Amino acid sequence: MSLWPIDLSEPWIMPWPDFDVDWSRAGLLVVDYQNYSSNPTCGITQMLTEQHPQVAAYYVPRINTTLAQTRLLLDKFRALRREVIFTRHGPLVPDGRDMISRRQRRDLDALGRSNKPTLWSKGTSEHQIVDLLTPLETELVIDKNASSAFNGTGIDQILRNLALDTLVITGMATDMCVETTARDAADRGYNVIVVEDAVATFEEEHHDAALAAMARVYTQVWTTERVLSEITNMLPEPMESSGSAPQSSG
Repeated sequence: MSLWPIDLSEPWIMPWPDFDVDWSRAGLLVVDYQNYSSNPTCGITQMLTEQHPQVAAYYVPRINTTLAQTRLLLDKFRALRREVIFTRHGPLVPDGRDMISRRQRRDLDALGRSNKPTLWSKGTSEHQIVDLLTPLETELVIDKNASSAFNGTGIDQILRNLALDTLVITGMATDMCVETTARDAADRGYNVIVVEDAVATFEEEHHDAALAAMARVYTQVWTTERVLSEITNMLPEPMESSGSAPQSSG
């Protein structure tokens, strides 16, 4: 039986996550849409296509869809001049010694099994954000070496400096970095919206289970369409500058 979508009108032993969104204090958080995870020509996606085609048959179309949905959200947040924050996951030094020992062992195991690690270090092309979502120079990119963006980075203080209290989350993977970041954000008092058709992971059942777990306790789970509709209704698009100030007639 599918765990998602769940019926939010059904009785549940605990209160559903409930909050009102002030879109003037909302930001888009794009989690780990990097070449190693989301570009079919390299990294994990290439490995899946070559070595695990049954997984790739689900994952590759899914990641293509969620990237396109994330781009729609990115364009809207930029048009409304709302904050956009990207995260990148991977070792901060080439030999990975800054990672916890379990992750170091996992990468060694992955190299032995598939000839590719599970993560790539900062500075490599695999570590970069995919071209479709290339950050602007004015947008924040936060490098992390843990699943949650709130572990080992200053993101919490940065978000508070930006006066954000709501995070709209897209990214990869639903049941890993997205879920861990979303739970941590909720525990720190942020309103969290996970965009169901803008997040992806390798197995559909894991994706569904993660969304169901988050929706019951920690976050609200919306579609891209709903986010775009609500933010458009609540915030007017800024007037474009004409490039020169009107001249006084006096």
